[in-house]
Amino acid sequence: MAPLAGLLVGLVVGAVSPELGVSAAVWLGIFVGWAGGLFLAIVDYRVLRHLGEEPAHWVLAFVSPWAYLLGRAMCRRPAPWTTWAAFGLCVVLTLLSFPLAKPLTSSVLTANSVFDRDRVQRDIAEEIRRQSGVSVTVSCPKDPPLSAGSTFRCVAEGEGDRIFVVVTMEDDSGSYTWMTL
Repeated sequence: MAPLAGLLVGLVVGAVSPELGVSAAVWLGIFVGWAGGLFLAIVDYRVLRHLGEEPAHWVLAFVSPWAYLLGRAMCRRPAPWTTWAAFGLCVVLTLLSFPLAKPLTSSVLTANSVFDRDRVQRDIAEEIRRQSGVSVTVSCPKDPPLSAGSTFRCVAEGEGDRIFVVVTMEDDSGSYTWMTL
């Protein structure tokens, strides 16, 4: 549960405060997931003690939530299958959250980026007119990829000619460069 909570917090922070950036959102998510796991370990430890068991100490959760769950499974004799399942699920979710955290948070951040399509089309058309003396109409896709390094094509039409313009996103803030093909 803690890895999912951490991943969710990273996504929410990325959506609410894009100025923090991907790394800060991911690290905040890791911290919240770890703190949530620590809290749940303390509650679980107290409940098991109240039920008369001698569980693994909650301090193991300082290492990670799955370290506590492993200690919990090893101390309970015999450990119910649900205890081992919780440990396995936590390990799997932790391992999955590492490769997913950065791209998911990044996609949330870029989804919130403001892309002023009309301004980009106008700027490109104006620069083509300035360089060539030909007035063109530029048409770009409505929902282009906005992550840093992504590219998309626009079409510039004027005086019976059609040329393609490749736009490259420089960063996640909406800065771009372009060139004609």
